[in-house]
Amino acid sequence: MTPEDNKSTTFFKFEDLRVYNKAIGFVSLLTETSALATNDIEKHYYKRFLEEATLLAFNIAEGSSKNKPSFIAQLKSAKTNIRKCVVFCAIGKQNAFLNEEKEDIIRTQLMELTKMIGALIVSLQRSVNIEHYDHHYHETQDNGITFEEEMIW
Repeated sequence: MTPEDNKSTTFFKFEDLRVYNKAIGFVSLLTETSALATNDIEKHYYKRFLEEATLLAFNIAEGSSKNKPSFIAQLKSAKTNIRKCVVFCAIGKQNAFLNEEKEDIIRTQLMELTKMIGALIVSLQRSVNIEHYDHHYHETQDNGITFEEEMIW
């Protein structure tokens, strides 16, 4: 048995992403909270809230399997899911489906997810820009003009 055999590897690489695991944790938090629903209106509210939270995790997972520009687009969709979750949080608070403590916990989780996704988007954009620059900088086009000479600011 080699040292690599002891290492836990994940077949689905998105499961290694901290932001994905944070999103799954958020879904679990909402699932626990939704168990407190006492009537059909609350149950429907939590069902819709959980759908958006689950879509958040789906967008992260799906995007990670694609090229960087597509991953960035999926992460932006995940941020849309977060904004929808913020709306659900406000509705829950206003209708007493969420107490102040739960609202604070949920909003904190959403803020952390927003920051993590934003940082990942910036990192991927930098990577894409560097790859694009390196690719074009080192190549000479058919007309003999290098990328540097062609750039017009």
